[in-house]
Amino acid sequence: MFASLSRSWGFTKLSYGLLREHKHLTVFPLLSTTAAFLVLASFALPLWGLGLFEEWSAAMDGSGEQSQDIAMYVTAFLFYFCNYFVIVFFNSALCACVMEILERGDASVGFGLKFAMRRIHSIFGWALVSAVIGMLLKALERNRKAGRFIAAILGSAWTAMTYFVVPVIVTDGVGPIEAFKRSMKTLKSTWGTALMGNFSMGLIAFLLMLPVFALGAVLFWFAAQGQSEILWVVAILATVLMIIAAVAATATADGIFKAYLYTYATGRSLPDGVNTAEFAEAFRAK
Repeated sequence: MFASLSRSWGFTKLSYGLLREHKHLTVFPLLSTTAAFLVLASFALPLWGLGLFEEWSAAMDGSGEQSQDIAMYVTAFLFYFCNYFVIVFFNSALCACVMEILERGDASVGFGLKFAMRRIHSIFGWALVSAVIGMLLKALERNRKAGRFIAAILGSAWTAMTYFVVPVIVTDGVGPIEAFKRSMKTLKSTWGTALMGNFSMGLIAFLLMLPVFALGAVLFWFAAQGQSEILWVVAILATVLMIIAAVAATATADGIFKAYLYTYATGRSLPDGVNTAEFAEAFRAK
């Protein structure tokens, strides 16, 4: 366990080190969040305008009447698909940039977006599969007794099994079933490091948020003492911007971590400055 934690911490330091050198990579999580928000608005606003938003939302959450309206399920599926599509698209663009940087030293935002467009068929297929799984888990949650518990377990298992799907899509451009198989194969050899890596990344994300919330609290305190609307606006905007920056940084570092780990696990070369000897033990034959 401690060896896996040590190795994962090494990859974590590499991830944030690469992020410091290539800060433009944070653009991808920001684009993904913006696109996801637009997808949500494009579905929610029409439903709200037609008076269906509350009724359908309650039905999908299992707190309303279990309507058999086909339109509701079709709309929900399309929402899941569009949401997964934009997330996988921008994650693939980020991963493509990281792998290009690891191989050649640099990659622009434009390179990542163009590369993701070349993998659009694989992204489409994986978004379709993800939407189906998402709908099935949501349907399972509607069983109020054990459904939510089982759905949570299955959802966590699905997240783990698909951990390397995006890097597989970027490197191989295969279909969703093959991407899933290759993700599982790679996960078996990196399980300890990947698991501890999530812990390390989560810990750093927590540490990054502490000064953000502390500074935000100070700004709100000054705003309250000054009793000025301008100070309140400044405090709110500054805190929101700091939170967005911190979340974008941690999301980018997480994507970099997966790309680093997958690159090494599949035998691809890492930059000369990276000491790969300390990671070799993580992937020895068992």
